[in-house]
Amino acid sequence: MSTESSSDPFGGPSTTYLISQVHHPLRNFSDALLRRYGVTGLQFTVLSVVAHREGLSSADLSRRFYVTPQSMGQLLTTLEERGLLERREDSNNRRILRITLTPAGREVVEAGTRDMAKLEEDAFRSLSPKELKTLRSLLRTVISDLRSRWDELP
Repeated sequence: MSTESSSDPFGGPSTTYLISQVHHPLRNFSDALLRRYGVTGLQFTVLSVVAHREGLSSADLSRRFYVTPQSMGQLLTTLEERGLLERREDSNNRRILRITLTPAGREVVEAGTRDMAKLEEDAFRSLSPKELKTLRSLLRTVISDLRSRWDELP
């Protein structure tokens, strides 16, 4: 007999615990997969975001990834030293550095995206397309809410 009650959405392990149980193995698998390109999962994700939204600043990225500006600056310096991205002064505000990918950075994103798509397909193969669409929609809702309240959270 199940200890979870259908009327109690919080029966059993917490949602946070369940999400972490998905996150940790996926992070390990993605880091292993991306090692061939010389980047971690986080570095690859930053490169992917920049590929889709060129011209973001380090501050924009630090807010998006919930890290300090100093931590993001260090990550970007590493990627810049490896020739995967460039930072250039904003023409309207020289204190802001806008981030763009180099051709080498674009190659990493393109190849890594293909590999990550295969990983995602394999990781979520137990879900129907409709279930996966629902999961993605629910996660986007939570992400949006958390981003809007980031400064309020403890």
